[in-house]
Amino acid sequence: MKQTQKEWARYIQDEIKKNDSYDNYRHAFVEYKDYLEECLLENPQDVEKVCQLAAVYNELNYQWDDIYKLLNEFIKKYENEVTDEEKSRIYTNLGFYYDDQRYGSKRAIRTLRKAVAFNPNNSKAYYGLGADYYGAGKYDKSEEMYKRACELENNPIYKFEYANLLMVNGKYEEAKIILEELIKKDFEFGKEDFAKIKYSYIANKVQLKEFVNIEAQIDELMLENIDNDYFFGSDLESLYYLSENYKKLVEIYLKIDAQEDCQVPYEELPIYFYSLKRLDKFDKLEKSFEKDILNNIAAMKFKGKEMRAEVAN
Repeated sequence: MKQTQKEWARYIQDEIKKNDSYDNYRHAFVEYKDYLEECLLENPQDVEKVCQLAAVYNELNYQWDDIYKLLNEFIKKYENEVTDEEKSRIYTNLGFYYDDQRYGSKRAIRTLRKAVAFNPNNSKAYYGLGADYYGAGKYDKSEEMYKRACELENNPIYKFEYANLLMVNGKYEEAKIILEELIKKDFEFGKEDFAKIKYSYIANKVQLKEFVNIEAQIDELMLENIDNDYFFGSDLESLYYLSENYKKLVEIYLKIDAQEDCQVPYEELPIYFYSLKRLDKFDKLEKSFEKDILNNIAAMKFKGKEMRAEVAN
């Protein structure tokens, strides 16, 4: 009989590894849900268990209202019994769920501010506030929240998001210090997360006009992430453009253009055109990109027809 969170986590992970389909390992989450509900019948004020139950509801694709109700009713019922730190944890969970779904950043921000009011050392709540203020376009406030989260916890993900926000705010030298720390691999990252860090590291170097060995670094990143769904081709190609390597950029675009049933996306055409102009090859534009321009116009017209049909229905 599994009694601890670690034992349940190990059991669920093993079931996921053994089964490819969610339907085949869903039973493990159902079993854990039943266990948590039994625990809460015996000790209804257990904050750890109710937070875990909310997470399991999420995994089982419960309605979001069920999750909100679970946590809101808990905090309302046991407000005088649980500690301020426990209240902070509940509000943090709620804030993240609100942000992920229909309530948007305003309600998430209000809820996470409650979390830090109950526990000023809650780094996760500050991290969430950083993300929500960013989503609301309040970049200075976002920077303040990310900075506070990093001060409270040496978390590489917090540092990465803080560095990206510094770049948004034009503070490239400050971002460079953080990204150079992360790029040393002193932290344990998955392949995708480390690829994101390398991308930001190179992008920041480009903004600082530090072009030494930059082409080799972009080439390496592109080669490492050919099958990485996180990166669109344009994300990596934009690094060549920003580093003023127009020759490399045009080579990539011409390879795309030469492929059957492939075309340059219309939103990227201005970058192509500008690169060709910088290479004094603009006179070759008409023939090289005639197919792309015509195909994109046709695609846009077709999309317009589909949208009008949807409105009519």
